[in-house]
Amino acid sequence: MKNKKIIFIISLVVLTALYLFLRLYKFEEKTTYHLDQGLHLLETYQMVEDKKIRLIGPMVSSKTFMDRGFFIGPQYYYVLAGLGILTKWNPISIDVILLLIELVFILYFVNWTRKKYGIVEALMVFSIFTFSRYFIIHSRFFWNPHFLLPLGVLAIIFLDKYIQKSKIKYLAFFGILWGMAFGFHYSAVFWALPLFIVLLINKKLWKWQNLTVPIFFILGNLPWFVFEIKHNFYNIKTMWMVMTQSSGGGKMEPHYFIYPLGFFILVGLAWMLKKINKNKLFVALILVLGISYLQLKLIHNPIPYGHPDGWNYPIQKEIIKKILNDGCPKNFNVASTISSDTRFYDLRFLLVAKGCKPMGVEEYPNAEKLFLITPNDRPPETEKVWEVTSLGKFKIDRRIDISPIIIFYELEKI
Repeated sequence: MKNKKIIFIISLVVLTALYLFLRLYKFEEKTTYHLDQGLHLLETYQMVEDKKIRLIGPMVSSKTFMDRGFFIGPQYYYVLAGLGILTKWNPISIDVILLLIELVFILYFVNWTRKKYGIVEALMVFSIFTFSRYFIIHSRFFWNPHFLLPLGVLAIIFLDKYIQKSKIKYLAFFGILWGMAFGFHYSAVFWALPLFIVLLINKKLWKWQNLTVPIFFILGNLPWFVFEIKHNFYNIKTMWMVMTQSSGGGKMEPHYFIYPLGFFILVGLAWMLKKINKNKLFVALILVLGISYLQLKLIHNPIPYGHPDGWNYPIQKEIIKKILNDGCPKNFNVASTISSDTRFYDLRFLLVAKGCKPMGVEEYPNAEKLFLITPNDRPPETEKVWEVTSLGKFKIDRRIDISPIIIFYELEKI
């Protein structure tokens, strides 16, 4: 028994080192800081500056219907606010802190798996996380669906405690966590599936105590429900309109299932592995290698994820230095044509965090200067986007080749 514990600890240390290396190596070059990250930090920063309590969080930009959007709960803003104040609004520091917090929850889950199922099962779970291309990529940036992982760990543990001890308080904790998770991302609704299966298998599906779950679910996401009541159930009505009137089916993204159900699936794998008496270590190894290989084949490994070609965080810092070369300009704005984010929220926030605020995204016609990032085949003289054309006649004060495919321009109204 003592030897097994030593082997487990050594294996845990080695896997933790590999986990951190695979994610932190050349972190700034590989991290994702682009569309959602810039916009959500900017909105959070403004919330802190205004000192106003918010009942909802950001709009889910990929899902709109008849100019109506879905809004998640405000939890994401408040987490980002705390981390922003702590790190002086440094996106890389926020990324690293969240990466380490996620690792702590994974290790907690691994130790829980060891106690409940065994050492081989626990190491299998940690190995799947460590070598997963999907989770390596997603560990390098902050995003609201990611918070379903740590909340999922706690939810599994409280649900297991309820099954073992039948105490209603554990079901209440599960409900609160479920509500909080739903506030971070609507895909948390899929927690209903493992909840149903666990209660059914353990013959607790029709217990009156289960009424605790929806009550505490509401408490876990109370600000969102308060917003709904105050605004005539805006989000719920929008969901209903989409389900009953939308002619096109929405695209189901992998994170809709991976983040709410990932830990529950791993519990299922650990449970099945425990049932194997012979060649358990071999089966665990095959599972880890198979899942890892499948991801290598199916998942393209963009570095950084979601960025235009040639655009990364070190280049963004370089652009900031060029804009602030002679101090903060006056009456200026920023724009980009290298991606759909023409209003350049990622760079816009970095400037705000440096104390140099561009003019608003509706004020492009009033700007005297425009700092523009373009592909090498889209010169500003022929540009059609409003952010550039609204400047009117201009001259080019600076043109700098940031890379073979990205150009930095400083335009001045004449």
